[in-house]
Amino acid sequence: MAELGPGTEPAEEPSEPEDAEREPRGFGTGRRGIGAIVDILAVREIRVVVIGTFVIMLGFGILAPILPLYARSFHVGLDKVGLVVSAFAFTRLLFDLIAGPLVNRFGERAMVTLGAVIVGVSSALAALAPSFLLLVVLRGAGGAGSAIFFAAVMSYMLRTAPKEAVGRVMGVFYGAFNLGIIMGAPIGGIVAGLFGLASPLWAYAVACFVAAALYLSFVRDRGRPSREQVKGGGLRSLRWTRPFVTVLVANGAYFWMVAAVYQTLMSPFGNDRFGLSTLQIGLAASVVDAAEFAVLFPAGSLADSRGRRAVLLPAFLGLAVVVAALGLIHHVAVYLVVLLALGVGSGFGGVPTPALLSDVVPPETRPAAIGVYRFVGDLGFVLGPFVAGRIAQGVGFEAAFAVSAVPCLIAAVFLFAMREPEPVLARSDPG
Repeated sequence: MAELGPGTEPAEEPSEPEDAEREPRGFGTGRRGIGAIVDILAVREIRVVVIGTFVIMLGFGILAPILPLYARSFHVGLDKVGLVVSAFAFTRLLFDLIAGPLVNRFGERAMVTLGAVIVGVSSALAALAPSFLLLVVLRGAGGAGSAIFFAAVMSYMLRTAPKEAVGRVMGVFYGAFNLGIIMGAPIGGIVAGLFGLASPLWAYAVACFVAAALYLSFVRDRGRPSREQVKGGGLRSLRWTRPFVTVLVANGAYFWMVAAVYQTLMSPFGNDRFGLSTLQIGLAASVVDAAEFAVLFPAGSLADSRGRRAVLLPAFLGLAVVVAALGLIHHVAVYLVVLLALGVGSGFGGVPTPALLSDVVPPETRPAAIGVYRFVGDLGFVLGPFVAGRIAQGVGFEAAFAVSAVPCLIAAVFLFAMREPEPVLARSDPG
């Protein structure tokens, strides 16, 4: 890639066939569907991160449905069970802003490995926690590792992917991310049933250690940054342009919607409005997950061929309409159809956003920008459930869904006012 510039790779490695500077085989051939995905995964630098991320999210999928039950085994109420989840999210939020500068200073290889190890160690220790308070503290420590991990892995993916294929690469990346969670959930029930409620924490720890070994072995840094580059790559160096602010608003709105609708409103609404059982609620959620998974790669392909704004603007408008409409539905069949539309909108609204970030931020400030990007997303993830839950409790589901749609509408307004950006790498080569 142009951002590496001359002299940043060792002279004895110019003939490496899978060098990140070269255009991966097949990216420019117009292949679609499975063929295009195979071409992307043929690139070692991308394949290793996709596999490692799948392994970690498989472990998370194994843990996620069992963690509340494990927390309740400490004989605490449901209100305190939520602390286990919120501690992880809150600590990750606090570390997001320092994660980017850490990646810039110490490199993606060291930080992605360290982040995975921190999450793995905290998970293993949480499985041995003698008290609920220590369980909360250890899950919070895992959030710090998660912030460092995702800042490093996103920086690496955006740097490694050719600028004309960032959308497709992120589609494959998020596909592996979602597939790990989907596959892990039923495994978690089996593992907990056979080995006890603490066993999914051990499974998550092992997954993190396996992924850390992959990253340590195969991820390559772009070259150690100079002191000037470290100083110039901090938060103060960021340019708060309209496109950059638009990316932040879109990411915050997206994660607000996910946390408010998927994780807060959808299950109780299905139970209260339609009398759905827990099994039926799970099946309804799988409709959303399947629809989203099906469109992740097409969303990335369209973002590469038509432009990021051209995909994101209708996606956020559609999400605003769909989310607001959910609270007005009184027939279960219509509800399932709208959930299908929600999954499609979620897929098209999520994948192009990091590609847009790559377009509008220069490579030398990208790690810091990713930290801010993730901070705003996590802020939406924390605030969305709080606001939605309070409104649903006090006013009702109709108002809660309507308010949850507002951030998507705001993001659409920002996207409408923004021109389709030219990728920053096409304009300059910082060397």
